[in-house]
Amino acid sequence: MKHKRKPSAFINDIPLKYKFLFIYLLCVLVPILSINALFYVQISRNVEVRERENLGISVDRVVYDLMQIVNECVAISNTVAADRPYMEMMDYAYPDNEAYYDAYNDFLKDKLRQYSNLHSYIYWMGIYTSNPTIQNGSSYFILSDKDKQSEWYRKISSSTDKVLLTSYQGTNPLNPPQQEVFVSLIRKLDNFTGQPYNKYLRIDLRLNNVQELFQKERDYLDFKLLDEKNRIVLASGQSFYSLDTNALLNVDTSLDQPSKQIVRTLSSAAYTKGWRLVGTPEGRKVNHEMVHALRISLILALLTIILPTLLMIVIIRSYNLRVRLLYKHMKLVKYEQFESIDMYEGKDEIGGLIRSFNLMTGKIRNLINDVYKLEIQKKDLELERVRAELKYLESQVDPHFLFNTLNAILVICKKYKYEQVTDVIRNLALIMRRLLSWKDDLITVEEEVSFIEMYLQIEKFRFQNRFSYVLDIEPEVLKCRIPKMSIQALVENSCKHGLQSVKWAREIHVSAARDNAGLLIVVTDNGKGIEKEKLEWIKSHLETEQDSGQNVGLRNVYKRLMLYYNGRARFSIESTEYEQTVITIRIPEDLSLDLVVEGSYV
Repeated sequence: MKHKRKPSAFINDIPLKYKFLFIYLLCVLVPILSINALFYVQISRNVEVRERENLGISVDRVVYDLMQIVNECVAISNTVAADRPYMEMMDYAYPDNEAYYDAYNDFLKDKLRQYSNLHSYIYWMGIYTSNPTIQNGSSYFILSDKDKQSEWYRKISSSTDKVLLTSYQGTNPLNPPQQEVFVSLIRKLDNFTGQPYNKYLRIDLRLNNVQELFQKERDYLDFKLLDEKNRIVLASGQSFYSLDTNALLNVDTSLDQPSKQIVRTLSSAAYTKGWRLVGTPEGRKVNHEMVHALRISLILALLTIILPTLLMIVIIRSYNLRVRLLYKHMKLVKYEQFESIDMYEGKDEIGGLIRSFNLMTGKIRNLINDVYKLEIQKKDLELERVRAELKYLESQVDPHFLFNTLNAILVICKKYKYEQVTDVIRNLALIMRRLLSWKDDLITVEEEVSFIEMYLQIEKFRFQNRFSYVLDIEPEVLKCRIPKMSIQALVENSCKHGLQSVKWAREIHVSAARDNAGLLIVVTDNGKGIEKEKLEWIKSHLETEQDSGQNVGLRNVYKRLMLYYNGRARFSIESTEYEQTVITIRIPEDLSLDLVVEGSYV
């Protein structure tokens, strides 16, 4: 009478080692790892927040130092603009050049130079005026048409503000072909009423000094200074000189990921509106802190895992050892090895099972008779015969393929004078390594296609742009198993006999798909084709045992397919001269999975 299965009886279906494993995982390992993972996540977040705050402080420090320079320049410009006697001399209409140079030598010459001598961050300082009696030179220039077309003039003349920080690209006077990025503070000199001429003070900053501010924080951040047009004015480790005008003042597009960058505006002043300093974390400092946190978490995890694990091993070892030994000997029974367990069984339930097993194996050995053994030996001999025949057929394929491949390399070497054969040799090495590593008779379609592609790369190199191939393999057939080198031999045969002697563009198409009838494999080439009489001869000689030395590849593929699939596979060849040749392999649906040697299929 069949007993009714209790709802909790599913526990009895779980193997003993998995029961111990579940207890260990759910009660020891998972809780410990979860706690340590949460601990590591929290530490990582704290480290990231702290380091980002530190990086923000570094960016603020650079902004502060940079604004100190800008503000000092603003103060200098205010001082110059407020000097009434100086402005009157700049607005005076000199009767001749001699009068101007007397004024220049007595007063104007050192008026602006004193500021650039006192402040190292000032690259150049000068005044542009519309006063036509001023002579160009040193720190004073008459506004020319070219100056009025310059970017800095257009910005200050169109602005309502008196002071403006601007960037622009100009020619370095010391090296005229070389373009240079300038960052200048421009000031309108119009503090007093009744001034007859327009005057602009231009203070060019020395960008090397700004880069020195960036260098102080180079271990933590990479900086970029952006102007109001979002252009990169200056960046860490980047030169602001170039012979290529397109290499300077490029628009920055890296702000698409602001979470990885720290952005600060220079100030709220109108003259720095739109200017920003962007700091990108260098990463090493944060990574070092994260590695340190990970190291601490791993040490804690190891300590909290090892101790409970050792305790559980001691507790279950004596029980689990005998169960595993019993299970091992019971597995040997499947392979007709009826060995007794030679150990002290014990007096518990496991010991009773071991004694019963020893009694059972003794009786089984007595029941095996000579007739049964003779039948087993007969089947083994038949199986070895089939395997030997398969190995013989495969041994014909491999040297045949190797000979054709080496011959192709020889042709290429002669044609290109031993040049450009690196890829061919590399693919050949991969092919040979694959041949040596394949131990199973059956491989997946995915492995066969990979092997074919390496071979076709060699042929592609051989025929150059006069050869192409298409691999149309449906994903659902990639795991189907077929005899190794069954498709490759067909592809090789097409290259050697179908495409080698033609002059037009060569093409091979390999497809594999599954339909209602089973697995369908088709190899097509547009070579010279096969004459009708020769095609009939090939079809009639596929099944013959006589080795004529011709069409070895086709016959070997056909023989192997027939042996593996007990004659149920279908193999056909269709050809039209000077158009195409199509070889089709069809494996029935129930045979397109793994093959069992005796002829049954899973």
